Amino acid sequence: MISDQKQDRQLLRAGYSETVITPPIGFNIAGPEHLPRPATNVADDLLARVLLLESGGVRAAIVTLDVWGISEQFTSLLIGRVSAAADIDPALVWIGVSGNASSPPLWENDHAEYIEYAAYVPQQIGGTAALAADRMQDAELGFTSALLPDLATSIRGRQYEIDETVPIMIVDGASGPIARVFGFGCPGSVVGAEPAVWTSDYPGYACWALSQASDGAGCMFIRGPAHDVKPFDWYNDNVAPGHTDRTQADVQALGWLLATQVGIATRGALLRRNVEIKPVGTTSSLFDLGRTKSIAIADGL
Repeated sequence: MISDQKQDRQLLRAGYSETVITPPIGFNIAGPEHLPRPATNVADDLLARVLLLESGGVRAAIVTLDVWGISEQFTSLLIGRVSAAADIDPALVWIGVSGNASSPPLWENDHAEYIEYAAYVPQQIGGTAALAADRMQDAELGFTSALLPDLATSIRGRQYEIDETVPIMIVDGASGPIARVFGFGCPGSVVGAEPAVWTSDYPGYACWALSQASDGAGCMFIRGPAHDVKPFDWYNDNVAPGHTDRTQADVQALGWLLATQVGIATRGALLRRNVEIKPVGTTSSLFDLGRTKSIAIADGL
């Protein structure tokens, strides 16, 4: 018979925390679509979020940042900080980005304007991971999914199929909801070049809306494969696209629909405490894609 103490170690515990990483006004906004331009305001803050999961003596961290992308150098520094702050094997620190196009250029290692920022943010997120560790509590976890048909398109047109699935991980604790982790294969690039504001775009709005509807649960967005995907019907050669203003109203339209579908899908999902966590492996660097890492969490990868 397994003792109660040993059985408790096999059961899930979780903790969540987040922090604002919005660069200063005046720093240049970067992204894949528009030319760099100095930020003149903040529409909504960019956040970094940390979710810690522990079961069977194994602890993992899921870290997300509201940025377009990050370099391997920045990734390595961030993994080191989170690993040390929360006592986690570096192989079990997983990092994702939201892909919002109003972003600091953290994929560049030698950007003079951002050298101090890029050095400080990993320290800041390390502190966030330490706070998440202090908030660890008994928890349960489950998976579900939703669909978002016709809210994104291939850049080649509507006749080409894209993945419209929204995978979702639910983490609830003894004190209430802890986190909702979800993804969608569409870049966070609704907002146009003007006005030049810091914004987490529709992923940030979806996280805010879902958190409000989930009793304050932490929310994390992970961008799926999105190189050839555009929001709404913004495919190449479309002579009459919708949502052409590319304003915060368009951000809210997509973000609200995403949050609504995720919220509906989470209702009645099966959750459990007996969860296995293990690293799956890391590939070598892939041309134009960077390095990939996988972690198995219960039935999720």
